[in-house]
Amino acid sequence: MTRLYQAELQTLTLGFVPLLDAAPLIVAKELGLFAVQGLNVTLQREASWASIRDKVAFGVLDGAQMIAPLPLASSLGLGAAAVPMTTALVLSSGGNAITLSQRLLQQLDLDPALLPCPLASGKALQQYLQQSPQQSLRLATVSPYSCHHYQLHYWLSTAGIGPRQVEVIGVAPAAMTAQLASDAIDGFCVGEPWSSLAQLSGHGSIVTSCDQLWHNWQEKVFAVSQQFADNQPQCYQALLTALLQACHWLQDVQSNSDKTTQLWHWLVQPQYLALADSSLTSSRLFNPVIPQAFFGAALNMPWRSQGAFILQQMRNLQQWQGPLNHPLLQQVYRPDLYRQVAANLGFSAPAADWRLEGDGGLNGDGSRFSDGMLFGMQQ
Repeated sequence: MTRLYQAELQTLTLGFVPLLDAAPLIVAKELGLFAVQGLNVTLQREASWASIRDKVAFGVLDGAQMIAPLPLASSLGLGAAAVPMTTALVLSSGGNAITLSQRLLQQLDLDPALLPCPLASGKALQQYLQQSPQQSLRLATVSPYSCHHYQLHYWLSTAGIGPRQVEVIGVAPAAMTAQLASDAIDGFCVGEPWSSLAQLSGHGSIVTSCDQLWHNWQEKVFAVSQQFADNQPQCYQALLTALLQACHWLQDVQSNSDKTTQLWHWLVQPQYLALADSSLTSSRLFNPVIPQAFFGAALNMPWRSQGAFILQQMRNLQQWQGPLNHPLLQQVYRPDLYRQVAANLGFSAPAADWRLEGDGGLNGDGSRFSDGMLFGMQQ
């Protein structure tokens, strides 16, 4: 490992939300990958994505792990005043799941042996709502501008359940299980490890992983304000370098017991995920029914085609109206910077900025949708 950039700023604070896919930031810190690039990084735990967004916007945080749609939403001024943000690195794919309460599942005509399955669980819920039209149903996601939110609505829509048939509210990831246990919500869509913890505690069951809905889809990204990227270009690339190296270290973590144990010892620390008192163990850290990945030439690529698809989801839910080839896609998603950093590390990267979403890709590294949809646009 060598120092590749001369960072304009050496002391930084980066934000994260306590989720399993905060791992690249934690690994980069604990393995000394930031330090190799001449960076003294403090990781700051935040309770919500709104807090992450606002603190990056106001410069309290220099950058952060973010849900993939949030840099785009912030740049568009959705949910808060517009602050241009940018990302040049996807940190992870997968890791999300939809979990329903045991109380609700007992009322559904659903064979537990079929789970997790988006079609079976969606159909059972649709029939339940059809037979009980006055039944109120409350589901939770982590933010209205998250893949969780769009994946939940995608699941409902493909099952024939309209947005007016359910109430969708926002709940912080770490509070999901408690809300489910108290019957404040009937289900949720959240990133790991909170779905697994809900199932291990007996309060809910995973009915579908979101990877089954949207396979090979960007989930968390590393984002900074456009102002930071413009004013600290060498620092930004140094951060990207350390984080991409951390993603590479995590490539085989699920099959490498030594790495899994090492990651577990880091994550359980109170300043990170604070899992020491939970029912989760190192052997249960990665739930096999909730696929999750951190490294790959196509995986770490900030695809502009995926950004355009997110704009379509925003339009579908009437959060925003505008063209899918919005000029902001060029500002928010920086595949050119990703390719530069990857090349300096000897990693391959796709040559195109856009791709046909949903076809699976020539090497199986493309995206797929559960209903077989294809999404393509002219660049």
